[in-house]
Amino acid sequence: MEKINNYKALTAKECAERILKIKNPICLMHVHPDGDTVGSASALAEIFKQLGEDCEIISADKIPERLQFVLEATGVAEAKEISGKTPVAIDVASPSQLGALFDESNPPVLMIDHHEIGIPFADNYIIPGASSAAEALVAVADELIEMGKIKLTEKLAYALYTAISSDTGCFRYSNAKEYTHKIAARLILSGIDTADINHRLFVSKTISEIKAEGFIASKIQTTANQKCAYASLSLEEIKALGLELSHFETAIDVIRSLRGAEIAIFVKEASPGKYKASLRSTGADVAKIAACFGGGGHIRAAGCSPEASSIDDALKMIIEKVKEII
Repeated sequence: MEKINNYKALTAKECAERILKIKNPICLMHVHPDGDTVGSASALAEIFKQLGEDCEIISADKIPERLQFVLEATGVAEAKEISGKTPVAIDVASPSQLGALFDESNPPVLMIDHHEIGIPFADNYIIPGASSAAEALVAVADELIEMGKIKLTEKLAYALYTAISSDTGCFRYSNAKEYTHKIAARLILSGIDTADINHRLFVSKTISEIKAEGFIASKIQTTANQKCAYASLSLEEIKALGLELSHFETAIDVIRSLRGAEIAIFVKEASPGKYKASLRSTGADVAKIAACFGGGGHIRAAGCSPEASSIDDALKMIIEKVKEII
């Protein structure tokens, strides 16, 4: 991973020692927050609270309704601004993923992450290939526990488990290794209701979210002998449906569920003329594809923001790259 500006790669113990020195913290999440960044940020906020520091979490985008239960269960609050706070980023691979939150006059003092491809923007503790940012945070939390500074409370376990389960697809994805399951077992012993967590993450949906999934399912197309499945979503379509962009958080999961598809692509118009793409695979390195368009992520899960004149052109550009590796 490329290092810039001499940022230091920390060990778990060094990261724990840094956390002990941080005052007035705020946990920064990536744009379009998912279960890992919300759960990991909530867990880190709980750690800071145990250390005597009030801590809130924040993203440039509002936390989706379907993930609000994490904040309710842990008591963590969502901040409106970072002014006067000491930023710590978690599950953020590069400064661009912070969106409007990245402030060169008040940059993050620490980042904790797990992405294989990214641009470090602070001294960091990164475990490339870990199942989730939460899995990396567990190693740091264990150092603090060994020091006698914090305990594995039910709230901390709840947030960590939620993050790990979210990023492993309820432990269905290949990133859920033996170590990941061992961590989950430890967290379960704290007494958290994992059945309820997983129901909220993967089963429970609003009428609007179900309507959104149905619309995406109706738009799925395939190419490369049906090995690549894809769909797109424009702002005009969202408006016509009477929905919001946040209702389409699970769109890529609908597309990837098509039997026989080795790569799934979802391109959405995030703002007028601005497009964001999500890529998933059963084995191919989609992070390399995303990197061609200034993005990144993991081998089997990545994202990017292709520059194109239309959503159809954005989709076409990515599909051409996909065809090169299928």
